[in-house]
Order: sequence, then structure tokens, then C-alpha cells
Amino acid sequence: MTDAARMPAIDDPDAIAGAAMSLYPESCRGTPRLLCLSENATYRVDLPDGGRRVLRVHRPGYHDADEIRSELAWLDSLRRDGIRAPVPVRGLDGEWLHHVAPPGVAGRHVVMFHWIAGTQPTADIDPASFARLGRITARLHRHSRQWSRPPGFRRRSWTHATMVGPDAPWGRWQEARGLDRTSHDVIARAVERIGGELADYGQGAERFGLIHADLRLANLLIEGEATHIIDFDDCGFSWFMQDLAAAISFFEDHPHMPRWIGHWIDGYEGIARVGQADLSILPALITQRRIQLMAWGASHAETAQVRSLGPCWNARSVALCRDYLAGRLARAIGR
Repeated sequence: MTDAARMPAIDDPDAIAGAAMSLYPESCRGTPRLLCLSENATYRVDLPDGGRRVLRVHRPGYHDADEIRSELAWLDSLRRDGIRAPVPVRGLDGEWLHHVAPPGVAGRHVVMFHWIAGTQPTADIDPASFARLGRITARLHRHSRQWSRPPGFRRRSWTHATMVGPDAPWGRWQEARGLDRTSHDVIARAVERIGGELADYGQGAERFGLIHADLRLANLLIEGEATHIIDFDDCGFSWFMQDLAAAISFFEDHPHMPRWIGHWIDGYEGIARVGQADLSILPALITQRRIQLMAWGASHAETAQVRSLGPCWNARSVALCRDYLAGRLARAIGR
């Protein structure tokens, strides 16, 4: 055995992205440029004719091939039902999903998508745009409730345990930076109460099903009057109202949060009903999402997105937990 054969494969998503180009028709081959690094590495592919594609290089061990194919099957069904969704590009072999492993590089799954034009919204987004998002989300949920999923369909379930439990895929909130013993105790009490509320709320089919699960501002593109939802990589089974909690990710304590929620609900109810129990569970879901994001921040501390949150974000997260426990969050959103 040579020394090269003994060397462990390196993790190099840039090399994966470059090697993946040969899997696609000439018209889809270009220069991959890193757009963002989160769970996956996402690249903009600049084509010779001036067009663009998006290449998603999957994080190893996060989703297996069957889970990714299940995501793509849902996207295909959504488009057939007239709902805007990302469009994957078939490779030369006719497949959407490929596994790429250049010599000496640890292999990863890749999927190429057609480029979607638009601008990523910020916290300054017009609150009325949340009404549009609520309508889109209601259509997603209506499709989810009615869709007969294909055999072998498999996606992760986002439950209390998988979001804030000790073995949650996004990490442990206990490892968030800057938390003292008192802060730990506050979050732990919030987690316990949230678990009890969600157990009472239940997982009946009218409340729990296939959702996007990461409908935050970073996964929206605004183009004129159109709102495009992107990045279904975390889609899975959870509470339908979780998509509202995710919509305000990282901005749960923003002054406009109550207005955002009100507009979202108004838009949603134009298509699907929101019951009183669904409204009452929102403070628990919103707080749980914030705690989940604390865990994610701890496991992604060196990323630009986490650094952009600033040094006080975790402290503000603890304050949100206090507001939840004291009932102030429920009063703020009027639910």
C-alpha cells in the first residue's frame, strides 16, 4: 500500500463542486463560487452564456440518499400542484442526485438547481409580506395533508427531542457561549415547560405533518410581488405551526415580531384554518425554535452568520425564555 493510499480522504467541498460539473450537460457547466456555508456548502455556478445555476454540496452524514430523494420528490409534487418550488437539474444520467468523490477527497452528495431570481429579505421587510408568506405556507400545508407520499419516502421528524434534546442534530444549547448557571436554569425550565405543552398539544394529523421546517428570511427570495421559497433541505415532519416559528428565526425579539405573526396568520387563514389551540402553542414553538438556534450557533460558532448575530444574542435568547415563562411573550403576540 502506498503512502497516498494510507492518507485519509480530506473534506474539500470546493473540489466536490468542481468535479461535479462533468456530471451535467455542457449548458449547465460553469465556475462554482461559494454562496454560503451552513449545514451544506451552496455554490453559485456561473455559466458561459451568462446564466446561473445553484449547486448544493451536502454535508456528510446529515441526510442520506433516500432522504434527499424524498425531498426532491416533494418538490416535484409541489410544482405539479402549481406551487413554486426549486427545480433540480438532471445530470447526463437522467438523475437529480449524485455522489461525487474525487481522488483523495471524502465523497458528498450533490444536487444542482435552476437559479431563482430575487432578493433575500432582511428584518426591514414590509410586515405585510408576511401575509403573502402565510398564504404560501398554507398552500404547502394543504398539499402536505393531501399528498400520497411515494413508497420509501423518508424525512427526519422535528420533535421536541430532535430540536432541543441532548442528541439534537443541530447540537446542544447547553454549549452556547456566555451562559452562566442562572441562564442555564432559565433555559432548562423553559425546555421542560415547552415539552409539557407540546405533549398536551399532540401530534394529530391536523396539527403535525410534512413541513418546510426552515422557513426563515434567509430561505426566501422576493421578486416584485412574488415570494419564492428555497432550500427544502430541512423539510420533515413536525407541527404545522412550526413553519411560523421558523419564519421569524433569529428575530424572535424584534419589535415588529407581533405584527409579522399577525400578518402571517391573516394570510394563512385565507386558505386554511388556524384553531385556538394552534394560536396558544405559538409561544412555546417560538421559544423552542430560539433555543434550537442557540444550539445551532454553538455548533457553527465560526460561521459568518453566527458571528453576525453579535455578542448579546444569546443573552437576549435567555430574556426571551424568561418572557415565555412569565407569559409576557404570549401577551406580546396576543395569543
